[in-house]
Amino acid sequence: MTLDTHVDLVSEYRALSVAVLAVLGLVFNLGTTVTTAGDVVVFLTVSAVVGYPLFTVFSLLSSRFWQDE
Repeated sequence: MTLDTHVDLVSEYRALSVAVLAVLGLVFNLGTTVTTAGDVVVFLTVSAVVGYPLFTVFSLLSSRFWQDE
């Protein structure tokens, strides 16, 4: 019995989720941590660079542990 843990590396749903969370984080941090246009660019870039691979790992783990038999 083999497990099918295939997860696409490119996913529109995952990218949209990361973008929504990045924008929400930006809105909540606007004026405190994020004060200039440069801060906005850095915040969104770091959110995307960290968030997308993290969501990919979460997808892989969830497909591995919560697979329907």
